[in-house]
Amino acid sequence: MPKSIFSEVEKQAESATAAKASWRGVLSIDIPSLGLGSVEYHLRAAKAHGNLQPVHLIKIDKKTGREVVSREVPVMYRYKEGPSGERVDVAEVSRDEARKYVRYKTDFLISVKSERRYFLRTELETAGKWVEVPADRIIDKQDGEEVEPFDRTTKIEVEKDGFVPLERLSEYKFKEVYQIGPDTDKKVKETASRVKQLARYLLEKQTALVSFFSWGRGYQYYTSVIYPYERKDGRLWLLMGMSEGILVLDDAWALADEKEGERLPAVPVAAKKKAKVQIAK
Repeated sequence: MPKSIFSEVEKQAESATAAKASWRGVLSIDIPSLGLGSVEYHLRAAKAHGNLQPVHLIKIDKKTGREVVSREVPVMYRYKEGPSGERVDVAEVSRDEARKYVRYKTDFLISVKSERRYFLRTELETAGKWVEVPADRIIDKQDGEEVEPFDRTTKIEVEKDGFVPLERLSEYKFKEVYQIGPDTDKKVKETASRVKQLARYLLEKQTALVSFFSWGRGYQYYTSVIYPYERKDGRLWLLMGMSEGILVLDDAWALADEKEGERLPAVPVAAKKKAKVQIAK
C-alpha cells in the first residue's frame, strides 16, 4: 500500500538550498459542475516550513556565572506530629542527620520526597559530584543575555500596525484555532451585539487583528490572529488562530509567470513586550 503524501512530505528536512520534492504523483479531477472535466496533472510536492525556532536556554548560577542543570532527587525532611496529626517543625536534613534522628529515636520523624534541584553541570557530568546551587541563585540566559519568562496573557493589546488582510491568513502556521464570544458575566457586562459588530466590521474591512499571546508562564508564546469567518448559510464566527510562526515559502516553487509582480512583505507577527527573551517569531 503506498504511503500518503502527508507522511512523505513531513520527512522533508529544512535546508538552506531550494526545497526538494518529497512526493511525486498524479492529480486526477473530474468535476463537471465546476467546469473541470476529466483531466490529470502530474505533480510533485515539497514541505513548506514555518519560521519559528525552538527556544534554547541555559541555567546559570548568578553568583559564580557557571552553568547548572536540574535533576529530580530524593530530599529528606525531619518533622514532628502536631495534636491533630499535622506536621510541624519541618526542616530539610542531610542523610547523616536523618540517620541520627532514626538511630537515637528522637521526637522527630523522617519523610522523603522527590524534588527538582539544581547542580553545577561540569562537576556532575564529568566527575559525578553533586554540588547543589540554591534555586534563588538561578537565572536563565539565551545567547549570553539574561531573559525572563512570559506571564499568562489576560489582555490582548493590538498595536497600530497589528492587522493583516484576510486574504493572507493562509501564510500563518496555525497550531490551534479558538472561537471567541462575549463574556456574559454580570460584572463585565459585555454584549453579544458588540462582539458581533466587531466581527462584522472586520469582515467588511477584510482585516484580521494581530497580537501577542501567552498561555502561561514560560518562554514560548504565540502570534494571535483574530479574524471573522462567515459561512454561506449566514452563520458568523469570530475566531482566534494561534500561530507558531509564518510559512516560509520557497521562491523556487512559486508558480509565477516570466514577469513577476512586486513581492509582498511578510505578514506581521506579534511584538515581544512582556519579557526580554530573544526568539524567532
